[in-house]
Amino acid sequence: MNRRILYLSALTVVLLLLVSCGKGFSENGIFDNSKAMVSEAKKDITEISYDDFKSKLDNKEVRVVIDVREPSEYEEGFINQEDEESGEYPYPDAFTVNIPRGMIEFNIGNKKYWDNDLFVEMPGTDEEIVVYCKSGGRSALAAQTLMKMGYRNVMSLKGGYAKWLDPSLPDVVEEETSDGG
Repeated sequence: MNRRILYLSALTVVLLLLVSCGKGFSENGIFDNSKAMVSEAKKDITEISYDDFKSKLDNKEVRVVIDVREPSEYEEGFINQEDEESGEYPYPDAFTVNIPRGMIEFNIGNKKYWDNDLFVEMPGTDEEIVVYCKSGGRSALAAQTLMKMGYRNVMSLKGGYAKWLDPSLPDVVEEETSDGG
């Protein structure tokens, strides 16, 4: 009787391990497409809504906001952009920096880069950081990467910059593979 219970318990553990190893993957452990990869990343991260993010900015609860879009996208406009007429920032205690998705791993912990290129104090691994991109795909991957690198308080802006520009947009924006999210 005891052997039978032990055998069934061991078999159950092995089956659970085999089933859980393929979670979110297609055949051979490879994602079917970028949408599947982003979807899996979103299971591991925290997404922040437009309203909650704006509230955090209003209440001076966020200091570092990272735009992970490409520099050309960033130059067209970004969150917390300086007002052209007054020269003032809507959220003077928050700093939006541009670190493209492809460079986040290399620059997030590079103090010299933060001091000399971004002119902002580098965030610590416990500091709250909000990342965003055009619609939420790249920022989900960036948030997941930052978490894997030991940053414990990272959020991705749900809907991205598109949602910031138009809060009436639905929370789920269908991402196109041609624009990278």
